[in-house]
Amino acid sequence: MRRLPAAVGILATVLLLTVALPASSQAATGRFDYTGTDGVPSVIFNPPDGPCFGFNRTAVGVDNQTDTGATLYTGLACSGITEYVPPHTGLTWGTYRPNSVRFG
Repeated sequence: MRRLPAAVGILATVLLLTVALPASSQAATGRFDYTGTDGVPSVIFNPPDGPCFGFNRTAVGVDNQTDTGATLYTGLACSGITEYVPPHTGLTWGTYRPNSVRFG
């Protein structure tokens, strides 16, 4: 009968570790292209979910060829007015000008 409490304790420990450990970070697979106001294209390959990516120039169009959605921001540090770009979607704008992006 001493084995039952030990087995329950081991099972409880495994369950606690499974719940307590953080999930591994995810990354989008694919490329995210954007074109600056100067017409020069730029690309971000396989971006991780979560961090903010500031553009090296204000964008007039994007092509999200990743497998995850991207949120665009008018501010450099993922602040300001947002616009969501679904996976495998491209957008261009007249007056909206994003300066940063976050995936996931």
